[in-house]
Amino acid sequence: MFIRPVTMNDHAAVLELAQAAGIGMTSLPPDNDVLLDKILRAVKTFDGQPEGEGEESFLFVMEDPSSGKIVGTTGIWAQVGLKQPFYSYKINTITQSCSSPEIFSKHQMLQVVNDLTGTSEIGSLFLLPEYRRDRQGRLLSLCRFLFMADFPELFAETVIAEMRGWHDGEGNAPFYNSLARHFFEMEFREADYTNATKGNQFIADLMPKYPIYVSLLPKEAQAVIGKPYASSEPAKALLEKQGFRWKGYVDIFDGGPTMQAERELITTIRDSQQWEVTAIDDDMDAPKYMMTNGKFSAFRCCAGRMRPHGDGVMISPKAAEWLQVEKGDMIRGIEHQAKVEMA
Repeated sequence: MFIRPVTMNDHAAVLELAQAAGIGMTSLPPDNDVLLDKILRAVKTFDGQPEGEGEESFLFVMEDPSSGKIVGTTGIWAQVGLKQPFYSYKINTITQSCSSPEIFSKHQMLQVVNDLTGTSEIGSLFLLPEYRRDRQGRLLSLCRFLFMADFPELFAETVIAEMRGWHDGEGNAPFYNSLARHFFEMEFREADYTNATKGNQFIADLMPKYPIYVSLLPKEAQAVIGKPYASSEPAKALLEKQGFRWKGYVDIFDGGPTMQAERELITTIRDSQQWEVTAIDDDMDAPKYMMTNGKFSAFRCCAGRMRPHGDGVMISPKAAEWLQVEKGDMIRGIEHQAKVEMA
């Protein structure tokens, strides 16, 4: 498998993936026109013609070279909230006391904020179930950090990842049903789809700006605040191994956690290295690495065998083919060790 920038020819395949991803994944909506626009923005970015400074949008696809089939997607937004506000709930704590009677109370509150405006965001991560093996999901997720390591000037100091919040797979989302539905007057599926395809202006128009006491929400809604959808648990675990943490920000729709990390401290970015390719040969005993070719519009990422060779490294012929590199070219890589698999 290798990962490359999306092209306009991938539109139909990406639409099929979006349909397979299901509800709750607003960064990959199953809408023909929205995905067409999303792909076009990414193509312009890779061509060096983004819509504006800080508005670079990167969408990558994973391709099965044996069939040419597109089996997964993954993406990065250079900065969020520059054109449309980026809304989150921030969990804050308020304490109150009274001397007569002697009572001390401590409550959590949800406050609509735009604190994460200007951060870089990773998203659009989806891999077909039949390809969730051999650490392919890990490669699809972490390739974004290798790209960031190659082009750090394009990204913010803080990187975030919105995890899908808990729902039952049929559109029953306790957090949404107990809170946002009262103001949007539409089912979770419709609200989620509206947000994904038409933007979030209706959030600004309809959501209350006042803090909401968590204790006033039904117990089933309280229980899923900051809880990811079941199939997103492995993705969250992988991000935590990379240094991401949940700092009290949740999605305004489903209450899913927004993870965040300082870009330069992300494990893959911090520990990846660059080498010159000094030999291309097979060595099945060599360790397996995640590798990129360090290029922008012709970006490639794959997993392959690598070992030291002279002043550089030897990589396998297959890796060289997928990365489109030759002897003398520079590559970036990090050992492909962890066994956490993606959903």
